[in-house]
Amino acid sequence: MLSPSESTLYRRFIQNHYDGLPGALTAVTGLVTGHEALAGRLIRPGGFDVRGCKRILDAGCGNGRYSRFLLRSADADALLTSFDLSPHMLLRARARLRSARVSHAVADLTRLPYADASFDAVVCGWVLEHLPDPRPGLRELARVLQKGGKLLLLSTEDTLTGVLCSRLWHCRTYNRTELRQVCGACGLHWEREMWFSAIHRLLKLGGIIVELRRAE
Repeated sequence: MLSPSESTLYRRFIQNHYDGLPGALTAVTGLVTGHEALAGRLIRPGGFDVRGCKRILDAGCGNGRYSRFLLRSADADALLTSFDLSPHMLLRARARLRSARVSHAVADLTRLPYADASFDAVVCGWVLEHLPDPRPGLRELARVLQKGGKLLLLSTEDTLTGVLCSRLWHCRTYNRTELRQVCGACGLHWEREMWFSAIHRLLKLGGIIVELRRAE
């Protein structure tokens, strides 16, 4: 585990990393890997269904990839709150979405500026692996979720493709069984595992994608 000073330096590194060229390239890499198109297969009726959810959080929103589908699938009166550690990623998300239904803020996943039980649905895509310890971030997500609220968590898995991604994006990987135990200890029930497609399920590709529920 990193010391407090090392954690601060690491967060600063990640912020600068995504403020710069790697962050700008996420729009291109998302198209190349298919994640832009595949995101829509997750956030939809029958998938992670946000119909009926009125306050939705996009945690570590990046360039707005998941925000776009959240806006498309949610009720017309639903409000979306998005945050990221990188100010430049927020600028990219604003330019992409151009919606009055979305608010943006610079924030750290381990210290969220939101009240308890503020949201009934949360998406946290490819953020947790940037934390030296996942527990502070998971506890914060559980805290801001209403009881019974749902969370779509996407994270890099400790597979061959996951290791390659971790080197590119300077992040860690997670063991699926161990992450499930950590989520449970943080008050998040492992509701169901999801996959981008049948091919991803068969070949164990695409990382860990799971719908979690805040414990009642």
